[in-house]
Amino acid sequence: MDERERLKLVNRLKTVKTSEERDQILWYLAGQDKSIRGKAHRAEPTGTGKPLPGKPAEKTPVSLPVGKIGGMGSITSLLFLFYGLVTIVTAVIKIVQGQMEGDEIKQLIMGGMFLLVGVFLFVKARRAQRKAAEEA
Repeated sequence: MDERERLKLVNRLKTVKTSEERDQILWYLAGQDKSIRGKAHRAEPTGTGKPLPGKPAEKTPVSLPVGKIGGMGSITSLLFLFYGLVTIVTAVIKIVQGQMEGDEIKQLIMGGMFLLVGVFLFVKARRAQRKAAEEA
């Protein structure tokens, strides 16, 4: 096999769609004979899909103490509330000054949406804190 044939096979290997054709090209590039090759053998996965023999150990569910420490819900909601307020205030200041360029209405709507999401996240975080306090 000369260099030109090898380059053609390498380029063809890049566009192969089936694994059998890919295996044939690789074996040919490696100089293996087709009769020696035989059927391709796939390695079996070890330990991931097979159950353990005997009785499985009892597992306790692991949960993060989100509600007990305030968690990321409170911080995230405060960021949403802050960004929503800043967006609304900037749009209102431009409207009051008479510098309307057309984007102020979009800013008001977007700021209102951020405020709603922030309030929703804040309420959800508070409920999680109360629920964690009741469980403790």
